[in-house]
Amino acid sequence: MLERISQVQGIGLLHDVNGKTHPLRKATLIYGDNGRGKSTLATILRSLSIGDASLIAARKTLDGTLQPKVMLQFGSGHPVNFNSGAWSEQRSEVFVFDANFIERNVHSGGAVSTNQRKNLLEFALGEPAVAAREKVDKATADAKKASDDVQALVSQLSGFHPAMTLAQFEKLAAVPNADLQLATLQTQINAAGNINAISAMAVPIMVTEPTLDLAGIFSVLGISLKDIHTDAELIVKKHLEKLANKTAEGWLSQGIHFGDGKNCPYCDQSIGDNDLIKAYQTHFNASYAELTRKVTALQATISAGTANAVIDSIVQAVATATAQASAWKDHVPTEPFVFEHEPAMGAIQALSEMLSAFAIQKQGAPANAVASDDDFKQATQLWERVLAPIKKINVKIKAASDLISAYKGKLATVNIASLQQQVQQIHVAKGRHQQTVVDLIAKLGVARNAAETAEKVKKSEREKLDILMTATLSQYENSINGLLTKFGATFNIEGMGANFRGGAPRSEYGLRLRGKTVALEGGTPSFATALSEGDKRTLAFAFFVASTLADSKLSTRVVVIDDPMCSLDANRKQHTKTVLKNLLAGSEQLVVLAHDPYFLRDLRDAFVKADSTTPISMFQLCLAANDYTSFSSLDIDKECESPYFQHHRLLNDFCNGVSGDHRAVAKAVRPMLEGYLHRRFPGLIPKSHLFGQVVTQIRDAATPSPLVHAQNLVTELNEINDYAGQFHHDTNPGGADSIAVVASELKTYVNRALHIVHRGEALT
Repeated sequence: MLERISQVQGIGLLHDVNGKTHPLRKATLIYGDNGRGKSTLATILRSLSIGDASLIAARKTLDGTLQPKVMLQFGSGHPVNFNSGAWSEQRSEVFVFDANFIERNVHSGGAVSTNQRKNLLEFALGEPAVAAREKVDKATADAKKASDDVQALVSQLSGFHPAMTLAQFEKLAAVPNADLQLATLQTQINAAGNINAISAMAVPIMVTEPTLDLAGIFSVLGISLKDIHTDAELIVKKHLEKLANKTAEGWLSQGIHFGDGKNCPYCDQSIGDNDLIKAYQTHFNASYAELTRKVTALQATISAGTANAVIDSIVQAVATATAQASAWKDHVPTEPFVFEHEPAMGAIQALSEMLSAFAIQKQGAPANAVASDDDFKQATQLWERVLAPIKKINVKIKAASDLISAYKGKLATVNIASLQQQVQQIHVAKGRHQQTVVDLIAKLGVARNAAETAEKVKKSEREKLDILMTATLSQYENSINGLLTKFGATFNIEGMGANFRGGAPRSEYGLRLRGKTVALEGGTPSFATALSEGDKRTLAFAFFVASTLADSKLSTRVVVIDDPMCSLDANRKQHTKTVLKNLLAGSEQLVVLAHDPYFLRDLRDAFVKADSTTPISMFQLCLAANDYTSFSSLDIDKECESPYFQHHRLLNDFCNGVSGDHRAVAKAVRPMLEGYLHRRFPGLIPKSHLFGQVVTQIRDAATPSPLVHAQNLVTELNEINDYAGQFHHDTNPGGADSIAVVASELKTYVNRALHIVHRGEALT
């Protein structure tokens, strides 16, 4: 049993807590507001239970000056401490239900993972399956070791059988006269090796001559269209508007073809100087558009065909051919390749400048012919100067290529690959029958037999554990569903079992909600969306309770429950108390942490009702300096008092001489009388009425209103209100806190107020 939480330092809000004056008994109820440190305390006990110091390290006080430290006292004063990042011992008898239990064993993020089902299985099976599980673990370890032994021998043999499976290697027979056969094969390979190497060498390739369509370029440059000017379309359109006939444009287009370009086809008058006729000739000439497109494309064609890169690519190709020819120098004498690129580069640059100038001129006046036949001849001569050194070098490259091809044609071909494969097979066969390999294969046979035996033992032990788990989990499923039913849950689990997929066993189960299966991971409907947060926590609590109650050593366990009502529906409160009573009855100790004082009060009363001799201790997590948390005593009945009873007790304590805050007593007089009147006349006095309004309502009441029976108190109530009202801001704004409280005067009015409550009449 955990007897005391003597000290906690440097962990969350529990920065410097001394709990030596707050003993823990068989039933220990700890109250604390949300965010006051209950979960931190539960985490400390979980860390103690599983021996995981990281849980405490993760909760180190952020702004604290003290290192994490815990001092606990168990039965017979036995100390258990956490210091310097480690526990002095692990106490696995402590079972903790908290958010960490849910996340580790049941679900997180709205899904149930494989790891959570593994952890849940370990928690659920309990000690009855420990021995069987240990046998499975041992058999699994033995099987793995035997498998590793086999794999180690296989790895040692891997270098002896390249390009061949181990099974094929093991079956290889010994080769007679192996060394003599190897020598013969090697002689054949050496003789043929040079032939294959030479045959595989690259042959120099002729340079691809560049091309440039000079005829096409000059064809475009030489195109001209007569009588073209830029205003042709505008002139024609204006004339068509005057004609005001949609068919006029077609008629004009046809008519333009009947003339000879000099005289009008209708009147035979001269039209040489007629601007409108010139406009017709331009507007209806479709060749103009095509000419414009060709002229626009000229510059790109010239740039691509006369760029320096053309010569650079020839230089690179000649360099490649030179390197290829050099590789043959020991076999075929060839003339060196010398490409005189400067003349070619000069010619192509001159040609580029010439053609670019023509293109620019043509772009400026597309309808005018540009360049003459002499220009075409000059351009052709320049291009021939570009090609001349390329043709010259190609002659040399072709000559060298012909010599090399002729040389290769004379070489005999030999299948060296087949000879090399024979050599490799003989070497592998020799290796198979050397003593080292023979010994390894013998050991491998023994190891394989051992691995097969170990695998059978492992399978057998797993089957035994599986049978035990199936029986245990079947009973466990019934317990969980029974709890869920009593909790009023609308879902249940089904198919509770275990499997060994992935090595370590894990629990398997499904959820059924309103006749539909709910997927634990993915799917529709899913665990994430089908269950409310209250349902999910109820499921987790049912898992914990069913496992704990089924534990054969429950009587030695310390069960810690952190906020059992957190996220649970109100209608599950009653059965939660029943479950906690069962845990208390079966365990050595039950520790409950909660933020609801009424639940703790009712739980205490339930414990006392079940067994009045049960030792119960209660204390609370309270606010300390710097917003940290400490332990303090807890009067749960006082904590659960209504405001009326609190005020009544405060006035009685004052009259009985209990020291306290006199101003608080003065402020309590009026609300105590209001509470008395509301209880004496339930439903008759609006809760929104101030005390003065309540007295006025009583004064003005008429029969048959029951309020007339309090009219004998009106004068007394007004006098008490005149005194007590001066301490309230609603009736004395700005001065309520400055009025001095005289104890003797206060006592008089307190006695008068209590006399009204006790006697129903004014004090005389």
